[in-house]
Amino acid sequence: MKSGDTYRFSLSWPMDTQEQILAGEFLNKLKNKKSRFLIHLICEYLQTNPEAMNAKETLKLIVETTPVGDALASMIRSIVQNELAGKTMQNITPVIEKLPTDDDSGIDDMLGNLDIFN
Repeated sequence: MKSGDTYRFSLSWPMDTQEQILAGEFLNKLKNKKSRFLIHLICEYLQTNPEAMNAKETLKLIVETTPVGDALASMIRSIVQNELAGKTMQNITPVIEKLPTDDDSGIDDMLGNLDIFN
């Protein structure tokens, strides 16, 4: 918003993605130098995208973000559910050929098989 001889803006965003968290932490670190930093970034953007200043152009910004926390867990849950939809789980019965005993014969067998490493 233009106010007299200054521009004044207020920004806020949720902490849903790693990018949002990183940006918020970085701007906090800048303290009272945020304005100079944002002016530099905007001017750099406009140099590479001069059409953005054309009043007739509609800006379309596509930003890919990396979700964190509950958003990430929800995405993973959804992907797993979609992959498992309509599939059945197989019942796998473990096969135990020989139950361990209290004697040392199992250890002797194991030591005897160490010859394969020579």
